Amino acid sequence: MDQNEAVVFPEDLGALSLEDLQSLQGQALAAFDALAADENIDDAGVEQLEQLATGIERVTTSINESKTAASSRKAAFATAKEKVGKLRPTVAPEEVETVPADTSAAAGKMAPPFKPGSKKGKNDEEDEDESYEGESEQAAAAVTAGGAKTRQRPSLAKAQANAPVIPANSGEDLVITAAAPTSNVQIGSRFESMDDLVAAVTTHAKSLVITEGRPGFQTVASIKNTFDEIIDGDRTSLSEFEAMVGRLRSPEKMEDLVAAGGWCAPSEIKYDFFNIACQDGMIDLPTFGVQRGGIQFPVSPSLADVYSGAFTNATNPWLWQEIDDIAAATGTGGNPSKPCVRVICPTFDERRLECYGICLTAGNLTESAYPEAVRNHLSLLLSAHFHAMNKRFIDTMVLLSTAATTVTGACTGILADAPATAALAAQDYRSKYGMCDDDVLEVIFPRWVKDAMRIDHLRRTGFWENVLTDADINALFTRFRLRVQWVGDWQVRSAGFPGNETAITDWPATATFMIYAAGTFVKGNGLTLDLGVVRDAVLTATNDHTAAWTEECHLIARYGHESRLYTICVCVAGRTGAADIVCADV
Repeated sequence: MDQNEAVVFPEDLGALSLEDLQSLQGQALAAFDALAADENIDDAGVEQLEQLATGIERVTTSINESKTAASSRKAAFATAKEKVGKLRPTVAPEEVETVPADTSAAAGKMAPPFKPGSKKGKNDEEDEDESYEGESEQAAAAVTAGGAKTRQRPSLAKAQANAPVIPANSGEDLVITAAAPTSNVQIGSRFESMDDLVAAVTTHAKSLVITEGRPGFQTVASIKNTFDEIIDGDRTSLSEFEAMVGRLRSPEKMEDLVAAGGWCAPSEIKYDFFNIACQDGMIDLPTFGVQRGGIQFPVSPSLADVYSGAFTNATNPWLWQEIDDIAAATGTGGNPSKPCVRVICPTFDERRLECYGICLTAGNLTESAYPEAVRNHLSLLLSAHFHAMNKRFIDTMVLLSTAATTVTGACTGILADAPATAALAAQDYRSKYGMCDDDVLEVIFPRWVKDAMRIDHLRRTGFWENVLTDADINALFTRFRLRVQWVGDWQVRSAGFPGNETAITDWPATATFMIYAAGTFVKGNGLTLDLGVVRDAVLTATNDHTAAWTEECHLIARYGHESRLYTICVCVAGRTGAADIVCADV
């Protein structure tokens, strides 16, 4: 094709045959390659490249659709042929010819059958089509009481009707598909003939660059075995498995099976694992990216650092009265003066990234024969990774908080004590740092406290039918301008707390919660590496491979002034105070 000749793509590609489409595709690819080789291509050339790319995409789609339609027709033809073949009668009606009985002495003798290669006389022509095998027995039985003889005359129509049905894909155990595209075959398409495969190999061989000492390698085709019967633990049902076994067993072996007592059938194998691990209860923090190994940030002074609550002529802010002015002018009364503070250079805090990761090694044979085991173990490992990181984040926040303050009191019930103590702590916090009354504070509780509050509510007289929802419980805190988080992996899996190896029989005696201004804690995300299946020489020697490998780095920084811890009593008795209770009795 002339490179200057424009390739024309018909509007209706469906009118073209498969051969015409493949020819058009080859022309378009050749034109595209010629234009793409020009390093000094102009705008018109780029536009022409885009038009060719769009046309090639349309033609390729039409080729694939044409091949799919042809395969569908072929499969439908084979299915219809097989269905009709199964419906044909096993024994076709026989053509019966009655001939007069021979009353001669030779009537009881049968003429020898004609054998291939033997000579025959003039009178043997009418017997040329007679059946050979088993004819002597059939002929002997054909002599009836009336002296008549029945003889079979073979028919090609009868032979074809009783011929065994041969599957359309008989002998196609190997499927060869393209691993790289060529002008005539797309990736994943099947090579219809050996000539197509040879042409693809030749095309790729011409495109390889000649090197010295570093041979190039180009995968051209992939070969895959296909089987009539495949067992898939995820998709093959028990009924399909039984039908499959029935097809694979020979009739002779099936006849040898003898029914016995009991269930007889072997137990069904279930390959799925029991896995209830969940990934929730993660601490929610403002998050940013960290490009280097950590961050440095100034320690921010607060209102408590510049204002202690005193207000005199010696403080800043100061209180200047007339008496102070007279004393300053006369040099009496201590000679007061208005103080001034200097801006000091802040100190800096630093937090460095920490990295957490997992690695899973699996055997090649195990992954091939029992992939469910690999997937289940990977799921468990990822869940463990999630909970371990969450615990690390929360433990870091606890270390950066003030020591826990134990709130003493009558322990009137966790339903009231939790929001009441949090509200008291919030007022104390806002007052210390001069915050607005409607400023939201963050409150972190272990999530099991939420169910303890429900139980305390249920045990109160008259409340058995009104189970508190999550929204109801959160509303108890929201009204005090508190955003509460119910986190997992905190105050769990140790003695006396949920999740320990020894089952608990009562709710924990105490619970600790955290309170701080929004934005006090931030989380930094650093390096994240995720690798899929990794095969290396060391593991290959033991027929193993790395099924999963991931590593991610984070840091937790206390950017704000303070985070406080409070410990409260956990009482779920459902009791309420008497109507005449006084504060002195609490």
